[in-house]
Amino acid sequence: MSIRARTSTSRRTLTCLAVAAATAAACAACALLPPGRPAPRPHPAASPHPAAGPGPAALLSVSLPSLQAAAALAAQFTAAYGTRRPGQPPPAWLAALQPLATQQLAASLAATAALWTHHPATTAHAATGRARYLSAGSVTFTVTLHQATSGTRPRTLTSAYALTLTRRPRGGWAVYDIEPAAAGNT
Repeated sequence: MSIRARTSTSRRTLTCLAVAAATAAACAACALLPPGRPAPRPHPAASPHPAAGPGPAALLSVSLPSLQAAAALAAQFTAAYGTRRPGQPPPAWLAALQPLATQQLAASLAATAALWTHHPATTAHAATGRARYLSAGSVTFTVTLHQATSGTRPRTLTSAYALTLTRRPRGGWAVYDIEPAAAGNT
């Protein structure tokens, strides 16, 4: 056999071996896939490093600073709701809540405050927990209220509330509803 014939045969042999190796590799890859699943095809437009999408805050219907302001208002309202000064009449207690509440809630609180006979003096602080519901126009938070009563039998009480806040027409938030957290309030 001539040198040229041997070189041609060697090239054919190498080509056949390369094709056989590629076929064997493809068969091995197919054998590793679960049955019934086609082999994944590369997407020509796919980038090996996808661009970072918007962060979780961008997915909210309310800006993060606005949500933080609503949470602060919920805690402020709940602390005022749970605080009663010695000898404080119901209208004075209500006056502290009115600027933070909607007109409807202020009217409802005024109706219940008129039923007071005697409440011990309490000091309170509140901590906003998690948001239960969030939309562009309202948010519901759970708030934990810690009250310390004074008098002949001082006690410390802890209560959980659900507060729904709505947007004010001219900006900001107002408390629309307050209920025990276990009662629901979305």
